[in-house]
Amino acid sequence: MIDIVKETVGFRDPNAPVEDRITDLLSQMTLKEKVRQLDQYFGASFMSSSHPRMNTVMAKDAKILWEKVMDIVGEDGVGCIHDLYGTTKVNNQLQRYAVEQTRLGIPILFSEEAIHGLLRPGCTIFPHAIMMASTWNPDIVEEIGKSIAAETRSFGIHESFGPVLDLAREPRWGRVEETFGEDTHLASRMAVSMVHGLQGDDLASDRSIIAEPKHFAVHGIPESGLNHSPSSIGRNDIETYYMPIFEAAFVEGGAVNAMCSYNSIDGIPCAADSSLLTDMLRGQWSMPGFVRSDLGAIARLKTAHFTASSEKEAIRQALVAGTDMQYYDFPHELYQNAIIDMVESGELPIETVNLAASRVLRVKFMLGLFEKPYTEPELYKSVVRSKQHTDISLQAAREGIVLLKNDQNLLPLRRSISTIAVIGPSADVVRLGDYTPYIEGFEPVTLLKGIGKLVSPETTILFAKGTGILEDELDAIPIGSFSDGCGNSGLLGEYFNNPKLEGCPVLTKIDSFINFNWVITKPDQSIDTFHFSVRWTGKLVPKQDVSGYIGTVSRDSMRLWLDGNLIVDGWGEGKNATQSVPVMLYAGHEYDIRVEYCKDADGVSALLGWSYAIEGIQDAVQIARQSDIAIVALGDSHRTSGEGTDRSSLDLPGAQLTLLKAIHATGTPIVLVLQNGRPITLGWEAEHIPAILEAWYPGENGGDAIAEVLFGDYNPAGRLPISFPRTIGQIPVYYNRRRGGTTQYVEGDNKPLYSFGHGLSYTTFEYSSIQISSTRISQEEEVNVSIDVTNTGQMAGDEVVQLYLCDVVSSIARPEKELKKFKRIHLPLGEKTSLSFTLTPKELKLYGRDGKWIVEPGSFRVMIGSSSELIKASVEFEVIV
Repeated sequence: MIDIVKETVGFRDPNAPVEDRITDLLSQMTLKEKVRQLDQYFGASFMSSSHPRMNTVMAKDAKILWEKVMDIVGEDGVGCIHDLYGTTKVNNQLQRYAVEQTRLGIPILFSEEAIHGLLRPGCTIFPHAIMMASTWNPDIVEEIGKSIAAETRSFGIHESFGPVLDLAREPRWGRVEETFGEDTHLASRMAVSMVHGLQGDDLASDRSIIAEPKHFAVHGIPESGLNHSPSSIGRNDIETYYMPIFEAAFVEGGAVNAMCSYNSIDGIPCAADSSLLTDMLRGQWSMPGFVRSDLGAIARLKTAHFTASSEKEAIRQALVAGTDMQYYDFPHELYQNAIIDMVESGELPIETVNLAASRVLRVKFMLGLFEKPYTEPELYKSVVRSKQHTDISLQAAREGIVLLKNDQNLLPLRRSISTIAVIGPSADVVRLGDYTPYIEGFEPVTLLKGIGKLVSPETTILFAKGTGILEDELDAIPIGSFSDGCGNSGLLGEYFNNPKLEGCPVLTKIDSFINFNWVITKPDQSIDTFHFSVRWTGKLVPKQDVSGYIGTVSRDSMRLWLDGNLIVDGWGEGKNATQSVPVMLYAGHEYDIRVEYCKDADGVSALLGWSYAIEGIQDAVQIARQSDIAIVALGDSHRTSGEGTDRSSLDLPGAQLTLLKAIHATGTPIVLVLQNGRPITLGWEAEHIPAILEAWYPGENGGDAIAEVLFGDYNPAGRLPISFPRTIGQIPVYYNRRRGGTTQYVEGDNKPLYSFGHGLSYTTFEYSSIQISSTRISQEEEVNVSIDVTNTGQMAGDEVVQLYLCDVVSSIARPEKELKKFKRIHLPLGEKTSLSFTLTPKELKLYGRDGKWIVEPGSFRVMIGSSSELIKASVEFEVIV
């Protein structure tokens, strides 16, 4: 019989101080109950559903497997559940079990991904983070954060893993799209706004969630651009450029939790670095919550960094350093028993476990879960994809579109154009970026649809895809195309906890298709995080003829048999599992199929796909010749950008440049529309294409926003948050490199093609009358700088006024210019406004040789303009002792 504590005691008193409640609760907890709070559980393992995408989306027919709940949660409770994807009702039911059936009634923390919208079908999809930064508008980023929080909390979810605050100075890295760009000040302002939006004024509110900034720390510059790789960087750079973003999020923004990174800095793995996780996060910045391991970061201490000789030692190192909760690093029994054994043997002080558990409990108290553990079941109906949220998504897309080039004022286009050719692999496909849910219940707006809404009824629109993002581009073979041979729709999946498909499977289930991302999750609670393998068998029954390709896509090992023939062999080290072969498949015909997979690399994707036909560039050329203008939509897909999708080239992937050159050869004027997650080297494109728009990943209404900019319904004012290199050999190419190097290669200079802050408008702005409040100030004083900006063009528009600062002579080598202030303003035609910026000692200080921050005496130059390269006015002042 479970002895459930129900009487009113100290930790249940809502009027008692939180720290007293934590102390009281810890005093009543067993060691096992404390350790349970330090573990994260895989939500789908508690569920049973006939829904074909149970592991990846919300299943409306999901049923709780109560025998598993009683077995796993039991009487001791659990700290966190992730990847549940149940309804609000399901969350409430599981929460009720924790509150009413466990011994102490400690609520569960429900956590999910929500970088640019909750990772759940039907929720609003906002522009990706790199496009949020392109708005240079912290206010709209805060509104996005509020919207995400409201939708997330309406499902009974309390925390999201983000925002991503890595400084993106390595564009080969696949996760650039998740960041706020290359600049410390811009990223800091976006970070604070997003955290404020997510957490709101009251964490107990049903419209607020906990923010968990990641990846702490210095993960955005991995060696060779490869995810997980070490960061080699000096302490001055870390303190000057990387830490201030996180500091702003935690100190100014009040972020509660953090996710540690899985890289090492100067040889020290972040997951076991107490100087980062304890001294800085808790000591300097007073972060109140807990640190979660990024997926596998603790395990990597043994398997990748080799700084731990055993699983137990890896767990000990992480806990002592300040990593409080694992993220599928080890099987639960191994992780929990290792902690208990170390405490009982004296290898790990009980105080370390108490401290970690107290941090998790503090978060639950801050959220008000002990007083209000349940969510109103119908709340999500009035919140999710509300008009307010979809309007915000559209406006953010408008504001984030960057006009890179516009020769001869080709843009904006006339609505009355006779014939428009819309061409390219991203013309009639939405590009939303990683951490985007399956679409359910609505259709995001493609560029082709957006254009169709705006042109006159007399305009003819011609469309051709021309090519894929990659030449071997495959789409997932859809639901309903498979049978397991026993009357069930789908393939029989056999899952093994070893890399060789040996022995008996630990899990057998029907998978309706093969399209998984196992870098951020895993197939089931019973499956190990690394080195598992899967065999799928059954029948492929196409619903229409397929004259094209079939194949697999993975960084891990995969192989494919069709009718008993091995047609794709990407198994083992050195093999390529992203392959396709030509096929002719007939509708209604049954083909024996067998697919094998092993997670032996990064687990980004495991996809079985096909393409219906070989795309023809000639079709695109033909419609371009018939048209007055060609709008060519190129860029990235999930296979060329995103987590674990790192590149050794930044050119347009696949045959896209070949397609663009073929269209250019027709003589038809071209507008190039880019939808991508990282900077692209655009040497030929910038030289030959008259108009180029950068639309990044613009969210569910991106097609409308791009069309509005193309036809002048919206005057573009997005600005680049990251520089575009001319060639990959220039990397690193961020605008504020420290002074001291030469500037010339044999092939040219080291300047980017499009620099940080760049962006054009359909109107023009004049800067005048720069003034400064004082030309001599003390080290403790502020200085005010003002300037007039006038719209001198042909239409109303936004301008992003950017203030840069140069420390003319300093004891530490510093950049020629650094962004310190900015403001996005709207000016009607002919109107003028005066702007004032205040520079405080915070903006003037440097991190000195002695490891201390100081404002040094000397001359400072203030530069104001419309980009880091286009300075319109400057003034100097002197700091005196």
